Amino acid sequence: MKKILAVSIALFTLFMSYVVVGGFIQKQQKEDGSDSATSSVTKPVSTTASTDTFTIDQVAAHNSTSDCWLIINNKVYSVGNFLAEHPGGASTIIPYCGKEATRAFDTQDRGSNGGHSSNATQMLNDYLVGNIKSN
Repeated sequence: MKKILAVSIALFTLFMSYVVVGGFIQKQQKEDGSDSATSSVTKPVSTTASTDTFTIDQVAAHNSTSDCWLIINNKVYSVGNFLAEHPGGASTIIPYCGKEATRAFDTQDRGSNGGHSSNATQMLNDYLVGNIKSN
């Protein structure tokens, strides 16, 4: 009986150690931003360097909900993976897929009554794929 109790305690201790260490690792991954399994926004995996340049016609080809590129302040962003997560709804972005969207972003398409938060502006960096080719 003592052996069974000792083995049970040892197994319980090993299991609890596994749970604690696993929880610690998950917490570290979340703090580092590397926990993609629990991220609420799926960020694009871009094979395009942010120094690439695109013409307006090239951006215009990315005009669908699954492949949505926007031009904001002469920078090109691939936001197709973000549409479902947008707090204002995907329908506020979709009309700008493949198009210039600076004014809409800066004003949230409400005239001059203010734009997006600094957090939203910072989030754009996660979706940057390049710049618009200057004439």
